[in-house]
Amino acid sequence: MKTELVISGDDLSTRKINKMIKEGLKDNTKKFIIENNKKLDSLVVGIREEAEFILKGEFGDFIGALNDGAQIKVIGNTGRYLGDNMTAGEIIVEGSAEDGVGFGTYNGTIVVHGDAGNGVGQLNKGGTIIIDGDIKDLAGLYMLSGDIIVTGDAGKDTGDWIIGGNIYVAGDFETGTNAKVSKLEKEDILKLSKLFYDYGIEAEVEEFKKIQRKKLRPFYG
Repeated sequence: MKTELVISGDDLSTRKINKMIKEGLKDNTKKFIIENNKKLDSLVVGIREEAEFILKGEFGDFIGALNDGAQIKVIGNTGRYLGDNMTAGEIIVEGSAEDGVGFGTYNGTIVVHGDAGNGVGQLNKGGTIIIDGDIKDLAGLYMLSGDIIVTGDAGKDTGDWIIGGNIYVAGDFETGTNAKVSKLEKEDILKLSKLFYDYGIEAEVEEFKKIQRKKLRPFYG
């Protein structure tokens, strides 16, 4: 049994790296360090074990997709659909991410200490997604539950057709269909303050506005 497995090299493929991870987990390895700059897609996908993954370099799409309990830290940038349909665990990115962060997330926490693209938290079903920077358009499209927190600016159609959950934005944004802006309540302030402390985010809670749905069933009047 190894306590730590280092997987390093730009000559490695996604298949090779994921195979090494699978073999390591079978051997009860609890910590993996992956070093790669080929922007490979679909690394560290569908992990159910409570293992720790540290990814160093530049990575592609679907990093940490279907995560179900792993602790994943990315020191670098990622592509699209970070943490797609994640159900448990934690993903922290010390860099930026592209479109679709936390798409369809059921639970768990995703933190990006940088900017992100379009469609952050679309169809979010209960996850906590924090972007410590700016994002582009359509955050929270059709989201059902959970929280999206943006310390910078959001784009157009923020909360478009939102069904449930909360979106918190400190900077500028334009709301989408069926979205309304309200002031923070005491429980919001306590929740944001704790998250900012836990993840080392320097933001002033009082600057945030909360975006929620206007109507539960806007399609039927």
